[in-house]
Amino acid sequence: MDDTDLVRQARGGDKAAFGILVERHQARIHATLARMTGDSDLAMDLSQDAFVRAWERLDRFEERSAFSTWLYRIAVRLAYDSLSRRRRTVDVEIDASLPDSGEPAADERLVAEATAADLRRRIEALPDLQRAVVVMRAWDGLPYREIAEIMDTTETSARVSFHYAIRRLREGLTEATSR
Repeated sequence: MDDTDLVRQARGGDKAAFGILVERHQARIHATLARMTGDSDLAMDLSQDAFVRAWERLDRFEERSAFSTWLYRIAVRLAYDSLSRRRRTVDVEIDASLPDSGEPAADERLVAEATAADLRRRIEALPDLQRAVVVMRAWDGLPYREIAEIMDTTETSARVSFHYAIRRLREGLTEATSR
C-alpha cells in the first residue's frame, strides 16, 4: 500500500495506517533532524512532535506533494524553531585543542575525528536554510525539486543555498587545515 492510500485510511481514523506511515518515515526524519540539530535526543523529540503534528493536521494534507515532502516540511520547521530557541538561550564555547598521544595512528584518528567534529560544527553554524538544504541534499539525497517543496522555496533558491553552503564549508575547512 502506498503512502496516499495510508493517508486516506488514517484520515478515516485508522491509527494502524498512520502507524505504518510512522514506521516508514521515522528513521529518515530522525536522521535528518539529528544532522540538522547535532543532537540525537533532541532529534528524537522533534521527530515525535512532527508525527504528532502530522496526525493532528492530516486533514490539511492536500496531496499536492508526497506525504514524505509534507512530513519533512513539518519536521524542518520544528527544527528551525528549536534551533532558534537554542541560539537565544545557549552560548556554547568549543575547545578545539587535541591532546598529543605520541602514537601516529592514534594522532591520525584524533585529527580525523576533530575534522569530522569541526565539519559538524560548521554545518550547525550555517544559516538555517543552508543547513537544511545541505542535510537533505548531501545526506538524504533528495532532489532539489523536493527540497524546494519542503522548504517552500524555488528549486533555484535551493540550488543557490546548497552552493553557498558548500562554499562556506570548503572555505572554513581550508582555513582550518592551513593553520
